[in-house]
Amino acid sequence: MYSLLLLFSLFYYLILFSFIIGIFRLPRKRDNNLKPISIIVAARNEAATIENLIQSILAQNYPRELIELVIADDRSEDKTSDIIKQYAKKYPFIKLVQITEENPDLVGKKGAIDAAIKEASYEILAFTDADCVVGKEWLKEINYHFTDEIDFLAGYSFIDMGSKFITGLKNLERSAIFAVTSGSFGMNWAITCTAGNMAYRKSVYQKIGGFGEIGKIKSGDDDLMLQRMRKEIREMNFIFNNSAMVHTKNINNLQEHLQRESRRASKWKHYTLSIKIMTLLVFLYYLIFLVAFGLMLCGLFDVVFFMIFLAIKIMFESLLITLFLHKIRKRKLLLFLPIAELIYLPYFIYFGLRGTFGKYKWK
Repeated sequence: MYSLLLLFSLFYYLILFSFIIGIFRLPRKRDNNLKPISIIVAARNEAATIENLIQSILAQNYPRELIELVIADDRSEDKTSDIIKQYAKKYPFIKLVQITEENPDLVGKKGAIDAAIKEASYEILAFTDADCVVGKEWLKEINYHFTDEIDFLAGYSFIDMGSKFITGLKNLERSAIFAVTSGSFGMNWAITCTAGNMAYRKSVYQKIGGFGEIGKIKSGDDDLMLQRMRKEIREMNFIFNNSAMVHTKNINNLQEHLQRESRRASKWKHYTLSIKIMTLLVFLYYLIFLVAFGLMLCGLFDVVFFMIFLAIKIMFESLLITLFLHKIRKRKLLLFLPIAELIYLPYFIYFGLRGTFGKYKWK
């Protein structure tokens, strides 16, 4: 057990150290030349939220003549379409695409996204969700980071869970995920990203033939697409400016949260082989670490040995998360780190198993 923990721990430390180095290696070149941007949104039964998103687009600190908002209404049964039409009459840069039937080759959001991309006029495609609100500098920062060499861009999204405590804890977890995103981008690895705040080139989407074989997978319009695009991507970058942050709707329903986390974890089986192996090894490391902890409590594992590896684990994780939170100016979230260290391992293992072997619902 000792040698097993040592071996997996060294692998884990190396991965985290690579992400830390990756953040420093992200491209620093910027482009101030204003470029036209098409915003792509898939909406399904979002009458309660779509207006907030549109208002945040209207408030962008970016020339409106360079903005195109394409919203695909994916068979909504509420007033989503009517709300979009009202805005489209007043603002010609807003386009509504209506989906009446689901394409069996493009399930989930993918059919709506594909239809919206086909209607998009511009090369740079910016993506967010219908239940989000984007920061006023969102498009400006996307334009600023989209140099001639960049093909894929991601940014941070903040989620409101209602309770300050739960919100802080959840956003610390999300910060860890985005730290992995930004660090892996700097290492030129296409591991993961989030659909609520990302952008890529239309020409790259067309070059790979759109969603292709991942079109029949309900989830994965973000990370699976990133992995699918990887061979055609020249460079990736990440937006740290918190004025370009995207805010996601309040999720105060436990069942909805469980479904979202399970859906996110379910994509693992569709990852590329190299990423699948890496994430599996991390999963096994967490499992071995928990077993070692249980054995220590039973007096079957050396306490000093375990505490040394626990301290090194916390050190690397803290360095990565602190670096990321410093760059997005959210250092207060570090207050939740001690609690997150206690609960994250069983949380990760539970949803890893639930997402891989269980089922989830898609709205």
